[in-house]
Order: sequence, then C-alpha cells, then structure tokens
Amino acid sequence: MNKLILLSIFLLFSCSSNNSLMQEHNILHDESIRTFYTYVPSNLNKEMTLVVGLHGYTGNAKSFIRGGDANFNNFLETNNFIGAYPEGKSFKANGRNFSSWNDLAGSIGKGPKGDICDIDRDYYPFPPDCLNPHRCSWASCGDDIGFIEKVIDHHKDKYDIKSVIVIGMSNGGMLAQAIGCNLTDKVDAVINIEGMQALGMSCTPKKPITMVIYGAKNDTTVPPEDILASDGYFYEPMKNTVNDWKNSFNCANSTLEQISNPAIITKEKFYDCDGGVTITSILDHNNDHDWPKPYKWGINLLFDPILN
Repeated sequence: MNKLILLSIFLLFSCSSNNSLMQEHNILHDESIRTFYTYVPSNLNKEMTLVVGLHGYTGNAKSFIRGGDANFNNFLETNNFIGAYPEGKSFKANGRNFSSWNDLAGSIGKGPKGDICDIDRDYYPFPPDCLNPHRCSWASCGDDIGFIEKVIDHHKDKYDIKSVIVIGMSNGGMLAQAIGCNLTDKVDAVINIEGMQALGMSCTPKKPITMVIYGAKNDTTVPPEDILASDGYFYEPMKNTVNDWKNSFNCANSTLEQISNPAIITKEKFYDCDGGVTITSILDHNNDHDWPKPYKWGINLLFDPILN
C-alpha cells in the first residue's frame, strides 16, 4: 500500500459571496502526486453530504466548478454540502495539456463486444502511464478509483459525513459510474453527465446504488442514442445502461415527466427498487456535449431525483 502524504493549502475562494474556503490537498497515490480541492460551506455542522465533482477530458477542478451563476460552489453553499474536486492525471502533448480518468474502459481499448473504436478514428495521445496501449486507448491507466476512494476517506475522517454523491461530466461521468460499480460501500449516489461508457463495457453494481444519468440528443462526442461518436469511438446507448440498472435492482414502478421550459427534457425515474434506490434517466432534446442549460437550473435538474 502506498504511503499517504497529505499537504493542505488554504485558499480564499474569491468567487463566493461568503468567506468559505477552498483547500488544496496533495497526496501520494499509485506512485504519483495527486491533487484535490475541498470546498467547505460556511455553515459546517454534523451529518454533512459530500459531493465529489469529476471534470471531463482535458479539464481540471476549475473547469468543473465553472464561474458566475453556474459556479458549482454556489450550489454547495445553498444546500450546505461539502465539495471535493479531484484532478485527473495530466501530461503535455502537441502543445496541449491532456488530463483524463481511468474508468476501466478507455484505458483498455477493447471490451466484450470488440474494439471500442472504429478503424477510422480520431487520434488521441496515449497517456505516458499506459504501457503497450491498445490502439483505441485514450484514458489514463492509473488507479483513479483508488484515488477517489482516498479522497472520500479523507473527508470522512475529517468531517461528519452522512452521505456521498459522486458527479462527473463526460470522462468524469464515465468514472462516476465506474465508482458506483466499484465503491458501493463508500458511495450513496452517482450522477453521470454525458459519460456513456464504452460499448459493451457499461458496468452495473453488485449492490443497489442510486444513479442519475443525463444525455443530450445533439451530443455527437459521447452520444446517448447512437453507438458511433463523431470521433470514431463506440458507446453503449443510455437506455441499455438504465435498463440494466433498473432490472438489476428490481425497480417496480416508474414515472415519466416531459419538461418544456427552460429546456425540452424527457425524465424517467424508476423507484421501489432494492435498497430504496432510484434510477433516473434524463434525455435533453436540444443540448449538445455540455451540462444541461441554463447551467444553474441544470445543476438542480441533475440533483433533484436524489434530493427530493
């Protein structure tokens, strides 16, 4: 087991109207220094909810948090949640910075249904921590699930945490679902934003866990309905993942809601499932590869099936 090294740097979060703090932490994990940030709300008390936010491919904690009215920390402050923002392993190639998460699919490149990319596909630089990568590999090969587990444990050791929600965008959504499948004893719910997993590699937990999954019809980067993405990679359709989860947890009932304002949304929620969990599918009829818009409303849309 790797020796844990923890360094904390307290930074005043300038975009918030309150005096809450962002804390930077660096730990040694899997022979690499990994970074995560903690947002502490102004009204810290007992039985807190921890929300772990996972950025997308080439992103970082700042790109996940966003700014202005869409600032994710504003949502945390309003709901009195603690936030944790880990950062994926990164490297430079072709003058750009590439960061990614290992969801146990994008690093492998081949699943039970074959290669996860077409013969004619866009090229992504192979992360340096991947030895002998498959031609379809594009994501880090590091132990990101173990890293997120350490992030969760750190906050549980320091704060009174009652529940844990993991939310991720795109590649971060892929990892959020993988965490739901692999850390069911540590996590209560996952929110997967446009992170359909590779074709044939969409995982299902062995124990019940609540999930919200969001996809947009105009998303050609990680499509929720079409198998083939614009870059030549194959993805499991969202409906297949939802069916696998609701059937695995024996969900007995469902509700179907059509939303027309401020966005056209089809929202289906499955409930009366094993363990009291719920499975919610949200299909956006107009959006592309982005959070549901407008962003502030979209954050509430994603969390509503879990909080209400």
